[in-house]
Amino acid sequence: MNLSSARRRRSGAPRGFRPRRSRGQNLLVDAGVAEQIIAAARIEPDSAVLEIGAGTGVLTRPLAGMAGQVVAVEVDAELAIALRRRLRGYPNVAVLRRDARALDLEQIFPDQPYQVVANLPYSVGTPLLVDLLHSRNRPKRLTVMLQREVAERICADPGDWSALTVMTRPFGDARIEFLVPPSAFWPRPKVTSAVISVETTGRDRKDPQVASAIWLSRHAFAQRRKKLVNSIAAGLRLERDAAVNLLTAAGIDPDDRPANLDLPAWLALSDAFREGVASADGSG
Repeated sequence: MNLSSARRRRSGAPRGFRPRRSRGQNLLVDAGVAEQIIAAARIEPDSAVLEIGAGTGVLTRPLAGMAGQVVAVEVDAELAIALRRRLRGYPNVAVLRRDARALDLEQIFPDQPYQVVANLPYSVGTPLLVDLLHSRNRPKRLTVMLQREVAERICADPGDWSALTVMTRPFGDARIEFLVPPSAFWPRPKVTSAVISVETTGRDRKDPQVASAIWLSRHAFAQRRKKLVNSIAAGLRLERDAAVNLLTAAGIDPDDRPANLDLPAWLALSDAFREGVASADGSG
């Protein structure tokens, strides 16, 4: 038996199952990594847990033994059927065969706090995480596995920020818990993964200050290596002097780079921009 076949058997996948690259299916086969993820999640006996991309249940089964309620979501019909059979003896587990991006979180967890514990599919991990953080019924905590590169962008320190950092950090404090090698999966991905934890905040996605900061960051990072004065002027179609005045009003050096700004700086830029728009409307 070759190593790939051995990993397939360890995954618990149904006989004949073939992972689909289009779905980012890299099944976790390392039980030790699953234990580390669950330890980082700090599950309590009364915890309600949403697991996305449950696969063959390497995470689901130990979660079921610790949490009060587990909702395991798997889009693949073959895996979902096998998972329901495997977890038949756990009345606290519901297996949903569904696209996670179409979930109605307010219907699933109407009156209770919940957390997310998941090995997010590579193909949709980033938009899924953003959707969860921007959701009105936001989880109180997330412990999720992503590509290392994505995890580092989310958890970056000023100097390495990106538009993704600005999209996520207003809604939670993020940190990398540990790295996971390709050998922990079947089939083996070409990249290293990372498990991150996010303690969420109560900030509203529709808060004008935050929404404007995210919008401004998209323009700024469209030319991330340029000075802010140039990227903001180009993105907002402003004269250079107007861009200088906007950044100065926010207390930001016009010659700085977008990656160097932290969250307070982006929020200050949002305030200055909205005040400028309000003043222009008032004078018109």
